[in-house]
Amino acid sequence: MKYLKFAALALLGIFLSIVFVSYVTRSESGAANPSASVADSAYTSSASSVRRSSLNLLPVRNREKIVEVPVSGRVVPQNQTQLFAEVQGRVLRNSPPFKAGQYFRQGQVLLRIDSQEFALNLEAQRSAFLNILTGIMPDLKADYPDSYQQWLTYVQAYDSGQPLQPLPETSTEGEKYFITANQVYNTYYSIKAQEERLSKYTIRAPYAGLVTQAQVDIGGMVSPGQLLGTLISSQDYELEAGINLEAATHLSVGDRISFSSNEITGTWTGEVVRINDIVDPQTQDIPVFFRLEGPSLKSGMYLEGSFATHRYEDIFVIPQEALSRDESVLVLKEDVIVRKPITPVEYLRDSIIVQGLTESDQIIMNEFGMPVEGTKVSP
Repeated sequence: MKYLKFAALALLGIFLSIVFVSYVTRSESGAANPSASVADSAYTSSASSVRRSSLNLLPVRNREKIVEVPVSGRVVPQNQTQLFAEVQGRVLRNSPPFKAGQYFRQGQVLLRIDSQEFALNLEAQRSAFLNILTGIMPDLKADYPDSYQQWLTYVQAYDSGQPLQPLPETSTEGEKYFITANQVYNTYYSIKAQEERLSKYTIRAPYAGLVTQAQVDIGGMVSPGQLLGTLISSQDYELEAGINLEAATHLSVGDRISFSSNEITGTWTGEVVRINDIVDPQTQDIPVFFRLEGPSLKSGMYLEGSFATHRYEDIFVIPQEALSRDESVLVLKEDVIVRKPITPVEYLRDSIIVQGLTESDQIIMNEFGMPVEGTKVSP
C-alpha cells in the first residue's frame, strides 16, 4: 500500500514539473517577441477593414491624349567647306581679309595667290598658238576657201591676255585632218587647261558664308594640297536628331515642326529634308535631318521641339507606379478594395495610357505589404 502511494506521488510530481516547464517556456517566448500577438491582430484587422481616410484615391477621367515625341539636336551649317590650295604661290592682300569671323558673299574673292609668273608663261603659249594659225592661213585659203573666212575672223579676234575663244567648226573631213596635222587642236586644249589652272589662283566663295578658320596670312607661301581655312554657310542651317524606330515611321520628308531654345527667345521652323535608313547601333535611333528657318540662328545652338505620333480618344492616363506587374490596378468599388485588370496602350515618360477603366473608378495609390483584395473600407 505504501508503495502504491509513493508511485502516485511520483507521477503527480512529474506531471506538475512538465506543466511548470511549459509555462516558463511560453512566458520567455512572449517576452522575446512581445509584438507577435499585436501584429497578428493588426493583420486580422487590416484584412477585414481599412479606413477611407487612410487611402490615397485617384479619380480617373475619360480623356483625349496626343502623344508627342521630343526632338532635339544642335544646329550645324548646311554647307561646310575646307579650302585647299591647288597651286603654288604667295598669298596677296585681299579686301575683305581672309580672317576667322569674316563674312563673304557668294562669288566674292576669298583669297588671291600671286599668279604673275604663270600668267606670263600662259601668254607665251597663246602667242605660239597664234603663230601656228597664221602659218596655216595660206594653205587654208588655197585648199579650203569656203572655211578661210571664219578662220581669218578667229585670228583677227585674238585679244592678248584674254582666254582663247572656241575654235571654228570644220566643214569637211579634209579640213579637219589638216587642222589636226598642224597641232591646232592639241595646242588649243593645252592652253585651255592652263587657263583653267590660272583661275585657281583666285579662290571665290562658293556660297554666302563665314570663315571659321584661317590657316594662312598675307605674304605666306602656299603649296598644292595645303589647307587654307574653313568656310561655313551663314544662311542655310540644319539640325540632326536621333528618333526611335517607331516614332520615325510618323515622319516624312516635307513635314515641319517648331523648335525653341532654352538660351534665347524665339522659335524656328524645321522641315524634314532627309531621313537616314541606317540605324545607329549604339542608340537604336534613326538620324533625321531638318532644314531650319528663322532669325538669329547660330551654328552650335541646341534646339528642342516635338511632333505628334498618336491621338488617342476614350483612354485614361495613370501614373506608372499605379500599375502592378500583372497589369492590374487596385480600385475602390462599393467600399471594397478590388483588383482590376487593365490594358496598357503606350508607356510615356512618367505615365501610362491604358484602357479598361471607367470614370466611376477610383485608383488606390497606397502601397500595401500584404494582399488587400476584398478588404472593406470603413468611413
